[in-house]
Amino acid sequence: MKRSLSLSPQWILYLCLAGSALGWGWGWVGIRAALHGYTPGQLALGRYTIASLVLLPFWGWHGAHLPSWRHFPFIVIMGITGFSIYNYCVNRGEVTITAGTAALLGALLPILIALGARYFFSEKLTHLGWLGVFIAFSGVVITAIGAHGSLHFSRGALLVILAMISASIYGLLMKKMLSHYSPLEITTWSIWIGTFALIPFGGGLSKALFSAPRLATLNMLLLGIFPGALCYLLYAYTSSKTNMAQVASWMFLLPLLSILLGWLLLGELPTLMSFAGGSITFLGAYLVNVRGHIAG
Repeated sequence: MKRSLSLSPQWILYLCLAGSALGWGWGWVGIRAALHGYTPGQLALGRYTIASLVLLPFWGWHGAHLPSWRHFPFIVIMGITGFSIYNYCVNRGEVTITAGTAALLGALLPILIALGARYFFSEKLTHLGWLGVFIAFSGVVITAIGAHGSLHFSRGALLVILAMISASIYGLLMKKMLSHYSPLEITTWSIWIGTFALIPFGGGLSKALFSAPRLATLNMLLLGIFPGALCYLLYAYTSSKTNMAQVASWMFLLPLLSILLGWLLLGELPTLMSFAGGSITFLGAYLVNVRGHIAG
């Protein structure tokens, strides 16, 4: 009698975490490539219009439910912070800094989520964890200063840091809402609201679709399907199955993947100073999320 192959829930969780890390790791590179044909606002609106359409049939198949009015303000904040502000700022930031540098600054996100989880979900930090917070923020400062290879703060880097703050708000509110709704529902509603809020920034998108290089349009399409719809859905699913620290720890893969893919696909590498700062941030994030966390 043949034994059927099946994956344990833990392995399913690991595969989902790895899939979201891979998709988002490429996402930084895809954004940089798509900006050759679209403005930051056009790219953000086009990408999440695609993501909204991708999620629509799945939402309808699973009952087409809407959030209660009591939770609607939280969903609005999630949409604006996690999709509107986050994506517009990342797109604007990547106009002037490489995908790898932006991803190195993205290592700030697990730190912010760990700090938020410390206060909102009682996921406590040890003394080693607090040391990691200090180290990580020091690394972010170094990365931002060296983004252009000179000793001054890069405007693009500051925009990416703002995007990370917005994304952390989304992640913490998502964890709260997962006790009331499914990952599919939360992701769908948030993306729709975020897309709607991006409309004022996406002027000229319809004309750009006819004039932009095909490769830029292909990148926008893939960004909407994978990092846009699928990875956020996986992110919500994994957050519903484990604590925020474990989810955040997989984000360590993003800068490494982005640097490698940026080098292979775009021929770009971060400046030496940004790479050094990113490495310091990576160390701090490791201390916070792997060595400095105590479940409450």
